[in-house]
Amino acid sequence: MKNAPLKCLIYKYHGWRLLTMKVKWAVILALLLVGTAFFLSDRIAEEPEFLNEHVAGTGAAVAGVFLSAGHAGPALDCVEFFAAADPDNPDLLWVKGDALSAAGRYEEAVVCYDTALLNDPDDPAMLVGKANALSMSGELEEALEACEQALASEPEAMAALDKAGYLNLRLGRYLEAADCYDTVIEARPGDAAAWIRRGDAFMYISLRQEEQLKETYRTLGTPGAGAAASFPNIDPYMEAMECYNQAIALDPKTAPFLAARLVARSEITVKTCEEILDNLGK
Repeated sequence: MKNAPLKCLIYKYHGWRLLTMKVKWAVILALLLVGTAFFLSDRIAEEPEFLNEHVAGTGAAVAGVFLSAGHAGPALDCVEFFAAADPDNPDLLWVKGDALSAAGRYEEAVVCYDTALLNDPDDPAMLVGKANALSMSGELEEALEACEQALASEPEAMAALDKAGYLNLRLGRYLEAADCYDTVIEARPGDAAAWIRRGDAFMYISLRQEEQLKETYRTLGTPGAGAAASFPNIDPYMEAMECYNQAIALDPKTAPFLAARLVARSEITVKTCEEILDNLGK
């Protein structure tokens, strides 16, 4: 009970702060609208369609500023306001889709991207936005299809390659993921995150080969099993190590994280060897 007045003050402070933020964004939006009207008034009088085409683009830019600052709500409000001029403007739809994704409204975001794609079905940026929304909603296969469509239109689209690599990793398609990151690294050799994910792809390949080795020894001597066991190729593991070393050289802060990952990987190998020895002793 003693803290009740303090809690009341805290609630009032947060409520006032929220109201102040809303007022601030409203003032900024109003100033932008006034400025836009002032600079475009003569042109709009001569060409009424200029309003629909360019004011909607201005709205998309303003909404993009809000979104880049982490304010998805004001960005959506801005889009809705300017959509009155041109509801099918692709720039507005793109920002709206991104804002809806940021707000966790992934299905609505996909609808925005699909609407924009009616005008340009192969727009890489719009397809990557759709892939992001689909990925966040768990639709990984559909997200990868959107990335592949973007890459078919523009093979060097970095955002599509990066997203396709990530999705292939999630889907267990490790060679395909490595191929995507090969292209990303070729274009951006200083991208530490791309080096790490390429390393992850090869690390998962080495784990898969280790599992195959364990299965070979587990079934050794049973009817239909191969008489000889083949050891996994060490190249995937060494390739992963090289990628991680490159990432550490580019960003030393990744060293502890990658060291922990390699320790965990070593523990898996030790456990695999123990299981193989147990099976051989039976």
